Parts: sequence; C-alpha cells; structure tokens
Amino acid sequence: MKSGFIAMVGRPNVGKSTLTNKLVKEKVAIVSNKAGTTRDQIKGIFTKGDSQYIFVDTPGIHKPKHLLGEHMTDVAIRTLKEVEVILFILDGTQEISTGDMFVMEKILEAKGTPRIAVINKIDLLSDDEIENKKKEIKEKLGEFDRIITLSAEYGIGTEKVLKVLENYLVEGVMYYPEDMYTDMPIYKIISEIVREKILIKTKDEIPHSVAIEIINVTRRNKGKDKYEINIYVERNSQKGIIIGKNGKLLKEIGTEARKDIEELLGKEIYLNLWVKVKEKWRKKKPFLKELGYFINEE
Repeated sequence: MKSGFIAMVGRPNVGKSTLTNKLVKEKVAIVSNKAGTTRDQIKGIFTKGDSQYIFVDTPGIHKPKHLLGEHMTDVAIRTLKEVEVILFILDGTQEISTGDMFVMEKILEAKGTPRIAVINKIDLLSDDEIENKKKEIKEKLGEFDRIITLSAEYGIGTEKVLKVLENYLVEGVMYYPEDMYTDMPIYKIISEIVREKILIKTKDEIPHSVAIEIINVTRRNKGKDKYEINIYVERNSQKGIIIGKNGKLLKEIGTEARKDIEELLGKEIYLNLWVKVKEKWRKKKPFLKELGYFINEE
C-alpha cells in the first residue's frame, strides 16, 4: 500500500478547493468565487487500488489583517511541513503577482519537500499562453519538480495529476478506510454548508464577516431532528442584509442549506437559523477559539 499527504496551496481564490473536490471525486470543500472561502485545513481522501492520496486543502496564503487571517495563513504554512509533496496552484489567467511570490517564500521554507506548480484554468488559455505562463513561472518563482496544466472546473488533467503524484506516495499504512473521503466532523460539514449558502447569496464585505456556530441539536426517536444554528456578523447592517426584506434571504439560505444537510445525513431535519451581531469577532481570540479557528497561542 502506498499513501501520502499532498498540500494544496496558493493565493486566495485560485481554485484549490475546486481542484480538491475534483481529485477526490466528492464535495469535501465548499466553493465560491469569494476570496477566503476556505478558513481551515480540510482533508480530501481518494483511494484507488493500492494508492491512497490525502489532499490537504488549505486557506489562501496572504498577509493577514486580523486574527482570523493569521489563523488561516498559519494553517496553510504549517501544512507545508507535514506533507510528502506540495501542489502550488496558480491562476493561469493572471500574471504572477507579489502574492504568488509571498506564497513561494513560504514553500521554500519547507526545505526538501518536492514542489509541483499547477497552472489552473487552461480552458481559458491558448497553447502559446500556456507556454508563456510556464516561462513566467520559471522566471519569477524559480524551479519546480514538475509543472502541470489543468482545468479544475471541468476536471481536465486531474488523472494526469494523480499519475504524477503516485511517484511521491510512500510505502506504508492505509491512513483511512477505503470508503472515507474526508475526516471532517459531521457538525463542521453542516456549519460549512450553511456558510457556503451565505457566500453564494451575498456579496461585498458579508462573506468575510460571517461565522457559523451550531448551538443546539435536538434528536428525536420519532420525527425530524432539529438543528439550531447561529450566524454571526460584525455589524447590524450586515445582519439586515442576511435576513433580507421580510426575512426572504435568510429563508432562501435556510431552505438550500437544509436540502444539502438532509442529503448529507440521509434524513429530513428541521433547521432554524438565527443572525447575531458580534462586533469585530475576527479580532477576538477567545471567540475565535470557541469557534475552533484560533490555534496559535504565541
């Protein structure tokens, strides 16, 4: 049996979570077009024959502006030192930026760990543009063990990724059961489903200011289980946006989240959502720790 941990790193919003889901062939990470969607380390597990790939999806590496941002970046950087190989995901439609160079600095600190550059969104590039992007990567970021091209959205090139990564797996144990595709606790998945619906249905500052907490679960021998969930925002104006006129938007969020949660659990549930204001929660260590985000005690 061969197995290995693979870090999925890059700037925010370059397609790390989309690629993770495609490689695992299951939805393990929520996806939106908002930067900062992924806030914690998420493992996606794919077992094929005698090979087990553990993809570690990470928050986008960036220079943080608050404690939550520090936690997100710390998670990603710590992951670099715990894996067999690093996949550096790059948006092929954008020039290599100072943000990409910042990520590369952190990758280089994981000395000795093989690194592979992944050019994403090739469905939007011509052959000449792809070749130019490879040259730009070498000029601005340096040498990689491999450069792979793919389209995460359409699953183009994912089998090629698995074939390349097989060379970096190590002989050893099977870390997870064959039918397991994530080690994320069920309540965490439920919280992420609710947050995903908010990300999709809101814009501007709302996605970055939202936190989710399951406050109570009532299980019933007969009838539906009841889940009560708090949605935290930082300002009253944000609360009004999420609730919407006559509660319309909150109802839509709840309906769509409930359907996904029922599919996950394989049973019908009641879902009650409450919107609460918690000023500047992203800067408050005790509250972040309550939510399970903040782990750096320094």
